[in-house]
Amino acid sequence: MYMKFTPQQLHFSAPANSFEGIKNINSVAKNLKNDIKIVFSDIDGTISASDDYLTDKTIAAVDYLHNKNIPVVLTTARCYKDTLPIINQFKHKPDYTIVLQGGGLINKDGEYIFNNSISQKAGRGLINWFKSIRKNDKNSHLIMYFNEQPYAASKIQFPWKTELQIKNISSFDKLFNKQSELKKAMIYKSNVAQEKNLYSQNRVIDSFYSANVKDLDVKPSGSSIIEFQNKWVTKDKAIDFLLRALKIEPKNTMVIGDSANDIEMFDFVKKQKGVAVAMGNASDDVKQFATAVTDDVKQDGFFNAIKALF
Repeated sequence: MYMKFTPQQLHFSAPANSFEGIKNINSVAKNLKNDIKIVFSDIDGTISASDDYLTDKTIAAVDYLHNKNIPVVLTTARCYKDTLPIINQFKHKPDYTIVLQGGGLINKDGEYIFNNSISQKAGRGLINWFKSIRKNDKNSHLIMYFNEQPYAASKIQFPWKTELQIKNISSFDKLFNKQSELKKAMIYKSNVAQEKNLYSQNRVIDSFYSANVKDLDVKPSGSSIIEFQNKWVTKDKAIDFLLRALKIEPKNTMVIGDSANDIEMFDFVKKQKGVAVAMGNASDDVKQFATAVTDDVKQDGFFNAIKALF
């Protein structure tokens, strides 16, 4: 029922001519009007171009959906605390937020409906494997989120705007010993631009799968970030759970996003005759899984998609 990607598919190494283009949202909207009863939206690169900033049009689009009693659900790899700078900009808060790549579902009051954590065994297995990466690349950093607080055993801070500061520690052992909940983990490559001809994210992913770290899977998120989550955690499963709870058919669902970690929700909704919208700034590898394409995030693509459909 749910799509599982092989390491090769995660690399998106299909020939360039395998993508023939997807229609613009405006050209297909007339056949979809009044059918959408819920909207799921990614955050970064979809409703926010950078620095957690939302345009007036984005806020207006969500306000419009609220007034039409159409639930809006944010879907993100972020932990919940890291979504608050976004959520607090809306006049009407999104009805639900799917966080941690599907690992948690929160209502508009900030209450968890379900919550996931990575086992200590899987976390330690990830650390042991990462040592082989770090040994040959001091610019790769393992960041682990315990109780939504990010920690790293190397001196690193996020280069992007966030209210969450990484706490530098000498070892993750104390956190495991305190029985803290590990929510997610990521590898951040701090100098991808300088090493673009030398660094291979695919090689790191291959190494991870070869190490056979139990229960964990790769969640790619751009050229500088590789995220890790439990194998059974995906955005599409969280979407399916919420649709069942709200008694909404997938065919009456719209999802919108821009990156590789949105493909699983595109695939699920599209197969169920719902609407999967890719942002104009998405790569062709992502667009090929969509029903239609809207404008770039810097051109208010989210607003324009809502305007076309409603």
